[in-house]
Amino acid sequence: MSSIKSFPTKRGKARFTEEYVYFEESFSGYIKSLYRDYWQRGTRWSSGAFVAYLFAFPIGVWWVVNAARSGNFLYIAVIGGSMLVLWGANYARGFRSPDRIRFDTIEQVSATDGMKGLTRPQLIIKYTDAGTTCKRRVNLPSLYTDSGEAVYEQAQEAFTERGF
Repeated sequence: MSSIKSFPTKRGKARFTEEYVYFEESFSGYIKSLYRDYWQRGTRWSSGAFVAYLFAFPIGVWWVVNAARSGNFLYIAVIGGSMLVLWGANYARGFRSPDRIRFDTIEQVSATDGMKGLTRPQLIIKYTDAGTTCKRRVNLPSLYTDSGEAVYEQAQEAFTERGF
């Protein structure tokens, strides 16, 4: 029996059952993980980062609404088009975001430790879905958080215990 039943992700939690790995990720899960990793840490730097994350989304929405109201649809089209191109490129590379993956469909799990200040640790789960090879990216908490490195090791161990 495996000892690790779940581990935190950037936007929520990954949970294991006998046959599946479930990903419980949402916008509210993202806010909760930011609160856990930054605000509860208690330092000025981490509290400031939490506040900055919280204000980034409303400021972005405000910017889009202002651009639309003033008739600057070119900005909205460029940003929306860029997002669509990036999403399409990811999709073409085989990346999907299922909420659960059966263990018997997983071919490989690779881990990237990330570089502090540049990238975050992540897992790439390669699996088959209806005969097609797909990938699922699992972003883990930042290395700037107190538990960043420990969660990375815990996530690797969880999949190693299950034979990946």
